[in-house]
Amino acid sequence: EFEFNMPQKGITEFGIAQVKLPPVLENSEIKVVRYNLPFGLDAAPDTVDDKPQVVVTKDGKGGEKVGDILRQTTVWRGTTPALFDVSKNAANFDSVIGALVSNDLTVTDEIVMVFERPL
Repeated sequence: EFEFNMPQKGITEFGIAQVKLPPVLENSEIKVVRYNLPFGLDAAPDTVDDKPQVVVTKDGKGGEKVGDILRQTTVWRGTTPALFDVSKNAANFDSVIGALVSNDLTVTDEIVMVFERPL
């Protein structure tokens, strides 16, 4: 269980996201990464414990590491942010890409991604 400030646009604040996220891995920790837009992420579809996941393939400037599982990302529906469950949608990689690219400069200045890191 953790929380973080949702991205804002200009002076509009959207509050704090309170998240309960059951782990995919037996021994892991959660890492919340924020990027100013535009951002880059090196990740690809993979299988973890026989389940589709999106896994980091190259260490990133925001602190994500190779092997981290992308669990959630902010997604924008019009001018309203929400959380997109990447793990539940990992089998449809196009939907994951759609959620990531919805974080664009027309609606926000930053993206928040939640990773699960194996220990």
